[in-house]
Amino acid sequence: MKNQEAIIHVNMLGGFSISMGDRTIVDQNNQAKKPWSLLEYLITFRGRDIPVEELIDLFWKDETSNNPAGALKTLMFRVRKLLEPLEYPTQELVFQNRKAYGWTRGLTTVCDTDLFEDLCVRLETPGLSEDDRLSLCLEAFALYKGNFLPKSEWESWVVPIHTYYHTLYQKLIQKTLFLLEKRKDYPTIIDVCQQAIAIDSYCEEAHYYLVYALYQSGNQLMAMEHYHHVTDMFYNEFAITPSIRFKDLYKLISDKKHGITMDLSTIQEILSEGGTNSGAFCCEPSVFRDIYQLETRAIQRTGDSIFLCLLTISNLKGELLKPAVQTRAMDELGDSIRKSLRRGDIFCRYSVSQYLLLLPTATYENGELVLKRIIQNFKREYSRKDLSITYSLQSIIPN
Repeated sequence: MKNQEAIIHVNMLGGFSISMGDRTIVDQNNQAKKPWSLLEYLITFRGRDIPVEELIDLFWKDETSNNPAGALKTLMFRVRKLLEPLEYPTQELVFQNRKAYGWTRGLTTVCDTDLFEDLCVRLETPGLSEDDRLSLCLEAFALYKGNFLPKSEWESWVVPIHTYYHTLYQKLIQKTLFLLEKRKDYPTIIDVCQQAIAIDSYCEEAHYYLVYALYQSGNQLMAMEHYHHVTDMFYNEFAITPSIRFKDLYKLISDKKHGITMDLSTIQEILSEGGTNSGAFCCEPSVFRDIYQLETRAIQRTGDSIFLCLLTISNLKGELLKPAVQTRAMDELGDSIRKSLRRGDIFCRYSVSQYLLLLPTATYENGELVLKRIIQNFKREYSRKDLSITYSLQSIIPN
């Protein structure tokens, strides 16, 4: 006997499943993809009767069929077979109305996408307390198990809907982390960030707060390790550098000072840590900027000549190299710079394909000799005919 009070629960975020009472069907594999995709479409647009022509155009647009209407009937039969484990009349779950099909409006369908969207809308309600706002954030965050219909993510109709919910999710992460940071709730920040990164491994906001929360929780080593993991990932995967804000975080997490000490020997040990490596000093761009500004002040008083130098790797057309080649070439160039300069010289990786150097030297010609030596050493260790290294240098002008 039919249960007139039955409620259908549908999950579309992170996967697709339908539940009625204690019965559930799940798309566990990629078999029978077209019936599952049609079922997803019917439920997504469950508020209207969907014309036969629309469904034929959607599912047989790039295929030739002598009888597309018959093919659709066969496909609809397979959709209803998928629904049989729910033990409810499938002709009522997927109805046919003249020249249209649709998902039942006789039963209540509760979809996680609707619940998620509703919570995101409620977050914008004026006058909400921070406690209520954070509670809504965490509730919405828990609902977002993953992207919209991940097994159908390349379907043309799925792409804009996926983008919509993912944009809501990104804004939700920002709001959630902002509220948690105001409370200094670092354990929850770490948990939220790790879950967000599991869904979107390139979410810079989550990576930023994870590094920051690890540091604030006393896990400085883990913070440094994750920082370097993220910078390497952005270099290698997208040939881009993290944001200035992310790079500036390095100055905070690399600060080894803890508490107050009157022992200068202890302070010297802290200041000297990591400074025993041979060759020139490689630092983060934010540190390089501070040293550059310090040098511009110093030469006002001393009158010394210091040159700012830029080394750039590209292919023979002046374009970026392929990511795998780019990564290897930049590592080799960095090693050549470190070995070719003195221990008192500094350099940094300025972009995905460039290094910046500071050279205390008397003349432009001397600076050119140093750069040519670096390039020569690089080519000796890493000889490829399909790449080019260009350089430029300019004397630092006091402010």
